[in-house]
Amino acid sequence: MQEEVGFIELLRVNPIFRRYWIANSISMLGEWFNTVAIFVLIESISTSALAISGVIVLRMFALAIPQLFTGVIADRYSRKMLLVMSNIASALVLIPLFFLRGAQDLWIIYAVSAGLMFLHAIYIPAENAVMPTITAKNELLTANALNSGTWSASLAIGSGLGGIVVAAWGVNIAFAINMLSFIIAALLLLAIDIPKTKAKKRVGRWWESSLLEVKEGWSIILSTPPVRRIITAKAMWGLFGGGLVYMLILIGAEGGFGNIATGIGMLFAARGIGTGLGPILAKYAFTNREIWPQLLGWLVSIAGLGYCLIGFLEWTPWISIIVISAHAASGVNWVLSTVLLQERSEDEWRGRLFATDYLLLTTILGLSTMAAGLLVEFGPLTLREAVLLFAVLQTFSGLIWTFLVSPGEKKLRKENVVNSQSN
Repeated sequence: MQEEVGFIELLRVNPIFRRYWIANSISMLGEWFNTVAIFVLIESISTSALAISGVIVLRMFALAIPQLFTGVIADRYSRKMLLVMSNIASALVLIPLFFLRGAQDLWIIYAVSAGLMFLHAIYIPAENAVMPTITAKNELLTANALNSGTWSASLAIGSGLGGIVVAAWGVNIAFAINMLSFIIAALLLLAIDIPKTKAKKRVGRWWESSLLEVKEGWSIILSTPPVRRIITAKAMWGLFGGGLVYMLILIGAEGGFGNIATGIGMLFAARGIGTGLGPILAKYAFTNREIWPQLLGWLVSIAGLGYCLIGFLEWTPWISIIVISAHAASGVNWVLSTVLLQERSEDEWRGRLFATDYLLLTTILGLSTMAAGLLVEFGPLTLREAVLLFAVLQTFSGLIWTFLVSPGEKKLRKENVVNSQSN
C-alpha cells in the first residue's frame, strides 16, 4: 500500500475533496452555533433537567429512525444533490426559531431540532459513502481524519464562539449565522463533481423496492463478519457516552463557569478539541492497521476513565483538560471505525452500511440520554454520582467489546496473511 498522504498534501493535490471539505466545514461550524443556542434557550425557559435531555433524545431518534431508508436513498440517488438539498432544507427549517415568544413555544424548538436531525440523517450516509469515491486509497485515512478533525474543530470553535455570541447578542444571531452557513455550503457543493456507481434498477413501487434494498443491505452486513464486528464500535461508545455528554451540559450549567452559556460553550469546546486531537492521533500514532479493531474497545474504556476523574474532581474550568482527553479517545474510535467500514465495504451498498452504523449509534445515544435524564431527574443519585456510574460502566463495556471482537479479528488477520502469500 502507498504511504498515506499528509493533511496539507491532500488538500493541495485533490481539488474535489478540498472543495467538499470547505463546504462541509462551513456547514458544521454554523450548526454548532445553533446547538449551543438551543441548549441555552431551553435552559433559560425551563427548570426541568428533562427539558434538555428531551431535546437530545428527540434529536437522536429523529436522526436514527430515518436511517432505515436514508441509506437506500444514498445508494439510489445522486449523493451530491442529497448533500446540497439537505443544506438548503436545513436553512429553511430554522426560520420558526426567529419567532419564539416564550416557554409556550418550547414545542417549536423541539420540532425544529427534530427537522434538522431528519435532514442530517439524509446527509450522513451520503457523506460517508462519497468519501472513498473522491479520494485515493492512500488518501482515505487522511480524508476521514481531516473530516472528523474538522467536525471537532467546528464543535470547539462553534460552541465556544456560540456561547460568547449568545451571551452577548442573543440566540437569534446564532440562528442567523447557522442559516447563512447552510446556504453557503449548499452553493459550494453544487460546484463539485462527485462520482457514483450506478445503482441497479428496481422494479415495483418505491416503498416495496426500498424495503427490499434495506433488507438486502442488512443481509450483506450480517453475512460479512469483518463489517458486522466493526459496525458496533461507535454504538458501544454511545451506550454510556450519550448519557455522559448530556450530563456534561448539566455540569456546564451548574458548575463554576460563570453564566450558563459560557459553561456549556466551554465544556463543549473542550469536547470538540478532544475529538479533533483524536483523528490526528489516529493518523500519526496508530499506523499499524492490524491493531485497529482491538484498539476500538480500549479507546471506549479510556474515555470512561476520563469521566471517572471528572466525577471525583471539583467542577471548575480545569476539568476541560480531562474532557479533552476523554473525547480524544472517542475521536480515535470514531475515525478508525469509519475507515475500517469504508475499506471493508463496496460502493454499491456503502450508503446502507453507514445508515445502519448511524442507526445503531443514534438509537443507543438516545436511549442512553433518556436513561441519564430520568436518573438525574427522578433517581436517587446526585449528578456527580450519575456521572461516576455511567463512567464506570463505559470503562467496563469497552473491555467486554474487545474480548468479544478479538477472536474474529485474529482469524481475519491469519486469513489475510495466507491470501497474501498465495498471491
